[in-house]
Amino acid sequence: MDQDFHYYGTYYSAKTGGFNRDEATLIAKAANFIDFFSEQTYAAYWELVTDDTKSDNYNIVAQLEYPRYTYQGGLLGSGLSPEDGLWCSYHFTPGNYDCPPNTPSQEMIHGAPVASQLPEFQVRDTNQGKSILKKYNPNTVEDLKYGKLLNRPQSALSRQLLLDAIECATNNDRLEAILNYAVGGQEILKNKEDCLNRFKLILLGIRAHVIADTWAHQDFCGVSNVMNTYWDVNYDPDSWKPSEMGYGRQSINYNDGKSGWKNKVLSSTSKLGNKNFEAVPNGSSYLGHGWMGHMPDFSFVKFEYKPCWASPHQVTQRDNRKEYLAAWLELTSLFNQANGNGKIVFDQVMQEQLHKAQKAIETPYKLEKEKWVAGRKVSADAWKEIFEEGPTSDIDVVAEPHENAVLNGLIEGTKRLDRYGKLYVNVNSDLYLFQIAADYHFHFVKSYLDTHNIYKFTGSWSQQTSALSEEVTQLFEHC
Repeated sequence: MDQDFHYYGTYYSAKTGGFNRDEATLIAKAANFIDFFSEQTYAAYWELVTDDTKSDNYNIVAQLEYPRYTYQGGLLGSGLSPEDGLWCSYHFTPGNYDCPPNTPSQEMIHGAPVASQLPEFQVRDTNQGKSILKKYNPNTVEDLKYGKLLNRPQSALSRQLLLDAIECATNNDRLEAILNYAVGGQEILKNKEDCLNRFKLILLGIRAHVIADTWAHQDFCGVSNVMNTYWDVNYDPDSWKPSEMGYGRQSINYNDGKSGWKNKVLSSTSKLGNKNFEAVPNGSSYLGHGWMGHMPDFSFVKFEYKPCWASPHQVTQRDNRKEYLAAWLELTSLFNQANGNGKIVFDQVMQEQLHKAQKAIETPYKLEKEKWVAGRKVSADAWKEIFEEGPTSDIDVVAEPHENAVLNGLIEGTKRLDRYGKLYVNVNSDLYLFQIAADYHFHFVKSYLDTHNIYKFTGSWSQQTSALSEEVTQLFEHC
């Protein structure tokens, strides 16, 4: 997903769930900021201070050595050294496994009216492509053992993330307990009421981003893995025709709602022209949906491809219009409960809001225009036009990021190009509360995957102690 949904779609979902304009704006900013709290900008030593004014003599109350940034790039680069804990925690939640005992049902989480409108949870069989991989690329067959890491909507972990988000939003004691594990937490709690409220909204935004991406990023995983690659959509494993075999051309089919179905080879050189088709097929990085480029991020698109984890005898089709609407409904269910309104009832108002969301999501756009316009801009404009009243801060979704999309709190940056500079950050700011919430979410995911023997993070970023003490895991015993 991109800023059109993570910011505007999330904002209107939070408003529909009962939050006021200011609250919904902060939720949306936090959700959107996941993609901009980057290693390049924020990986440094943080000096946590109490004054927003630049000074030669800051009042430093705490120090943070290893920020838990949520987007990788710049210094190390996701292509050279992708951090499994980062990508699996914030962008590609592992979910391709049977639900452990006592996993709550969809109906228990959302209520029967919402659960009946969401598709059933499905586990993908990632061994269907094994025989073809053995033939063409035997060195990659070992990757298939990580099939559990595929991101799947409504997985057992995503359900626990929803329940935990609701619990945190409706239980100030739990929020306070989290802050008590944080570097500088005692200073933050001097302004308890205000900080707890903002912390609640920011944590909700982070969870909203992750849950939304379980729909948009489904069938991709957060490690550099052959499962994230695909064969040419016209590849026939039984054919002897060179044009239909597994070498060379790798294309997909897509339908943007304007032009009918088209066959397209996505390419890294597309950034020189129409960036809507920018991707990295045949590149060295197998991370996430890099090979698929922006296609999973366009709400109005349907596409067809042949992922390497699946049988190449059949095409896998994705209809983002349906998946994004399900994502919006699931987020609205989350917000409705997090705001203390209980489970959604499909009255006339809710039906009207859902219809508006569907209209915004499905607004088509011809991607292959001579003059490039970002697909996310068309979709963002549709959300604003259809729902009318917008957030208190409007953003330019083409900018990455626009100044209004950045959480406040960074007082003074560093000119150093490595991670050993110093950042001065207000300890009571939205930025630092976001950092604590992001670290809390990481620990929750890590703990769940460890507890259920699904996967153990190996990257150095995952081993570092950040804003929260490792003892915060004591809060996760129920999972």
